[in-house]
Parts: sequence; structure tokens; C-alpha cells
Amino acid sequence: MTLAGTVPRRKTRWLVVIFAALAAALTLSASPALAETAPEGAPTAVVDPSSAPQSLQVWIRLDSDKTGVPNVGVEVSGKGFDEKFVTGPDGKVLIGIAKAGSYTVTIDEKTLPAGAGFPNQNPRKVDVFSQNTEVPANFLVSPSNPAIGASASPTPGGGSGQTSTEFWNVFWSKVVTGLIFGLLLALAAIGLSLIYGTTGLNNFAHGELVTFGALMAYTFSGVLHWPAWIAIIIAIVLGGAFGWVQDAGIWKPLRKRGLGLIPLMIVTIGLSLALRYTFVFFWGADRLTLPNSTKPFLVLGAVSLKFTDVAGAVVSIILILLVAFVLLRTKIGKATRAVADNRSLAAASGINVERVIRTVWVGGAALAALSGVFVGYYQSLRWDTGASILLLIFAAVTLGGLGTAFGALIGSLVIGVFINVSTVWLPENLKYVAALIVMILILLFRPQGILGRRDRIG
Repeated sequence: MTLAGTVPRRKTRWLVVIFAALAAALTLSASPALAETAPEGAPTAVVDPSSAPQSLQVWIRLDSDKTGVPNVGVEVSGKGFDEKFVTGPDGKVLIGIAKAGSYTVTIDEKTLPAGAGFPNQNPRKVDVFSQNTEVPANFLVSPSNPAIGASASPTPGGGSGQTSTEFWNVFWSKVVTGLIFGLLLALAAIGLSLIYGTTGLNNFAHGELVTFGALMAYTFSGVLHWPAWIAIIIAIVLGGAFGWVQDAGIWKPLRKRGLGLIPLMIVTIGLSLALRYTFVFFWGADRLTLPNSTKPFLVLGAVSLKFTDVAGAVVSIILILLVAFVLLRTKIGKATRAVADNRSLAAASGINVERVIRTVWVGGAALAALSGVFVGYYQSLRWDTGASILLLIFAAVTLGGLGTAFGALIGSLVIGVFINVSTVWLPENLKYVAALIVMILILLFRPQGILGRRDRIG
């Protein structure tokens, strides 16, 4: 009688624990949305953006060369706020917001330069969360006549397009920002390459490790309002822990069962989809903004960089050098290279292969999480941020050479620079295609990649 009575009580206790955990998670993830329910009151006055708790940055650019469009009228309305502004010389205008909530941004198309065209979306709704400054509301102006767009493209010869000086200013700006993006890409690509080198697994869920890190940083800095550096450290630690959980809970048991690489790869695809829609469930499908300042921190000629751009590049370089030191000079690094070269021979020589693989998973996931944080600062954050750059990560790893960390670094830099520079001549939405074309051309002449070995092909 006692045993029969304890089973339901135990089940009840477990159900209570599960529902309590879900309620806590939903409360945490929904907290940004709660900020939007601020009560409507009297008309809201204009607030100084430098001291406002929230601010909105409208940036209007030409689609042809991404230059800002000055002196354009902008109207922002919502939450009792309805004011008009004008863009500055760089095409931007910063607007202080007193109340968090949803705002409508409308461009006065009559104030656009003659022949410039029309904005890609007008009006546009933007969600401004509590304590988020410089929330982006970006517009691209495309010409209604394709011939106008062709004449406005940057050409070294000047003519009806830009002057030679303007062309090279745009070109070198693209090169610098491409190098920064390549370094951020390299953090994720090195982890993916090390995982492939030690296990032979092409992990299609690696992009979700990138997204996880960015979402953790957003939760602790954007939602809980902790200092950014603390949020980033927590994101790295939780990212490494997430990699440990994945290997301990999924990949090690499947390796012990002797599952082939193709079934394992299919599992990674399923895991990627499951994690992606889990992120949507808790964080929503809207674009999120990490607390960040878009004010120029470092100006080199025509190149203007934010603090997070410079910090991301510097941190990436330090960590890449640290990874190189670990791989070349430490015991665990030498063991990792031995397992990547020949797992059976490494095991026969006394190396604990499973321990090496577990270490690689933790380190690779932590690097991917940090990559996600800086990519979120560099461009934007969504539930599919990692998935959107996964193809570039694979391209970088394949281009550099499968299974080699240094090849992943070189491949990432090549991909990062090329996709940015290609937008000087190509539309923005074709830059990823251009990167894949370069990868295919290089692999046609060197199938193993830049630093790869022929015995890894296939």
C-alpha cells in the first residue's frame, strides 16, 4: 500500500519541478517583451539621446555603394511619441526614446535625392526594449530605374560614378571590416575543424553553438542588465558547458555504439533544427540587439570602427594565438594532434582518446559561443544567426583544409575579406554565393584545401 502510494507522489513532485523550471525560463525569456507593455500616457517629449534610457538610430543608405544619404526627413511615432528628424551627413540620426515599446519609422520620400530611388521598406516597425540604446532602424534606398543604379556604382575611373578616391575609400573599408569578420568567423571555424579532426564528424549543429553564445550574452547583458564583460564570460563558460553536455549526452554514447559518420551527420542536422526552434520558443523570432554603442571608436582614414569591432578583432587574435600555443606546446595539444592524425595509433600509445575528444568539444563550443557574441555585436542577433553563417564556416574549414586549425584561420580570413569586398561590385545578397565560387575554384586546383593533406579528402 505504501509503495503504491509513493509512486504518484514522486511523479507529482517531478511534474512540479519541471513546470517550475519551464515557468522560470519563460519568465526570463519574456522579460524583454514585458517592457513593451508600458502604459500609454501623455504625449512623450523629445529626450536627449546621450542621456536617454533607450535610443533609436535610423540609418539611410544607398543600396549601390552603402553610402549614407544626408538631409532626409524621418518621422518616428509610437507610445505617445510623434516627432520629425533629419539625417546627418553620414545618413544617420540618433533619437532618444523615453518609453520602451514598438515604434514606427517613416521616411519622407520627397526629401530623398533626385534619382536615388525608394527605400526597401517604408514605414518600418522597430521594437525598442528597455535600456537598449542605438537600436538600429536601417533603410536601403534602391533606384526605381536599374540604369541609375549602374551609374552610381563605384568605379576606379570616376566618370558618372564615384571618383577614384571614393572608390578606394570604400574598397579599403570593405577590406578592414572583412578582416574583422574573418577573425570572428575563425573562432567558430577553428572549433569545427578541431571537432572534425578528432572525430571525423561534420557537425551541422555547430551554428547553434554560435547562436547559443550570442543569446546567453543577450540574456545577461540585455535582459538582466549585467556588465557586458561579465555577460561575455558567462556566455563562454555556458557555451563550453553546452559542448560538454552534447558530447557526454549524445556523441559519446553514439560513438560507443559504433554509429557511422553518415548517420551521425544526420543526427547533427536534426539537433540543429531542434535547437533552432527551441531558441525561437524562448527568445522569439524578432531581431534582438545587444547593448552596444555605434559611435566611432577608431577612425583610420575612411575606415570607422566601433569599440566592439576593435575589441572583437583583438580578442580573436589573442585567442587564436592561444589556441596555436596550446596545440603546439602543451601536452593536451600534442595529444589532440596525435588523435587527429591517427586515432588508433594514439590510443595504442597510451593517449586517452575520449578525454581528448571531450576537451576539444568543450573548447570548440566555447570558441563558437564567443564568436556568436561578437557576430551579434558586428551585425545583429536572431534565433538563426549561427545557421545563417554556417555555410561560411564550412566554406572556411573546407578552403583552409579539413581538420587543420591553422587552415581554418586562413580560410576564414579569405572568406571574410572576399564576401565584403565583393559587395563593391555585387549586390549584398550575392556575397555568400561569391564566397562559395572562390572556394570551388580553389578546390578544383587543390582539393585538400590550402593547408590540408590529401589523405583527408573524402
